[in-house]
This record gives sequence, structure tokens and C-alpha cells, in this order.
Amino acid sequence: MAAVGALVVFSLNVLSAVVALLTSYYAYRFNRLASSPLLNAITFGFMLLGVGLLVEAGTSVALGQTLIELLVSKVLATITTFTYLSIQMVAYLIFAAGYAVLAFGKSARAVAAAATVAVTPRVVELAGLYSYALVSYFVVLVLLAFVVFQGALIHSRTRTRFSSLVLLAFVLILAAHVVLLASVVSLSGVLFLVGTATQFLGFVSLLVFLLRSGRVGAG
Repeated sequence: MAAVGALVVFSLNVLSAVVALLTSYYAYRFNRLASSPLLNAITFGFMLLGVGLLVEAGTSVALGQTLIELLVSKVLATITTFTYLSIQMVAYLIFAAGYAVLAFGKSARAVAAAATVAVTPRVVELAGLYSYALVSYFVVLVLLAFVVFQGALIHSRTRTRFSSLVLLAFVLILAAHVVLLASVVSLSGVLFLVGTATQFLGFVSLLVFLLRSGRVGAG
């Protein structure tokens, strides 16, 4: 059963990576039609998430364990763990910065840059693989909550179809990271699988929204 779960998580990570990279590509194409700080953030953020997920999937294959199993046994190479978790944090910092610029204007760029510099080194200072994973997932959860809150404010002002669909996708990704954080806290492989599957659905939904919006914009 554990082997089946590990295979499912690996498959979802690979599929999520492919979807993330496709989302980055189509956000880039769509951004050429409708320039937006949010689309810029989606382009760079999902490119990083795709790379990070491939790192995690490759590590799982090399060591034959999922992230939760690796946290329990503590055999994961430190460099690959820090790489994946750090890439994930930076990606969601980019999303938060994109929403901040969209909501508050260019003055938010300096604030977002300062937050990136302040948060990431502080998390790296923590000793231990489990502590780093726990804090990084918590940071991502806080950033996603900020993204959803700002997305809701922007949607209340503009009420465009695109803003509402992207907001729904990030709500789904936020729900996924609530479950993923719970899986790290409890070291539950089942919760980690559920969170990974929910995150995959969030990625797919955002890709579908971008494809639909791109067709409308092209027409």
C-alpha cells in the first residue's frame, strides 16, 4: 500500500510539474495580449513550481520515498530538500508580489522585494529538515492566504471573469496547502497524498482558465 501511495504521489508531482510549466507558458503568451503584473507573476511563479516539483519527483525516485516518508526517516539529501522547499517559497512570494503590485501599484514592488529578502534567509536559518519543511509550508500557506485575500479585493473592484476564475484556482491551491501543512505536522502520508491531489486540481483549473481566456483574447 505504501508503495502504491508513493507511486501516486510521484505521478501527481510529475503531472503537476508538466501542468505548472504549461501554465507558465500560456500565461506568458496571454500576457503578450493583456499585460498584467499578475500574469507576469504566474509566468515566473509556475515556472519555478514546475522545476521544484520535478526536483521533488526526481528525489523520490532516487531514494524510493515520498517527502513525508523522507521526513520520518531523515535520509533525504539536505540539498535537494532545501532546493525544493526554497523554490516553492520563492514561487509563492512571486504570486504574492504580483497581486500586491496589481492591488497597490508600483510602490508595492519594493515591499515585495524586501519581504523576499527578509523571509527566505530567516527560514534557512532553522536547523533540521523537519523544522525547515514545517516553516516553509507555513510560509507558503500565509502567502497563499494573502494572495486569496488580495484576489478577492481585486475581484470586488473589477469583477472580471478572468480575475474570478484565477481566484477560484488559488482558493483550491490554498485548500491543498492547508492539507499539506497538516500532513507535515502529523507526518501523515494519506494527508500528503490528498493535499498533492488537490494541488494538482488547482494547477489544472488555472491552466484551463488561462487557455479559455487566451482563446477569448485572441478572438
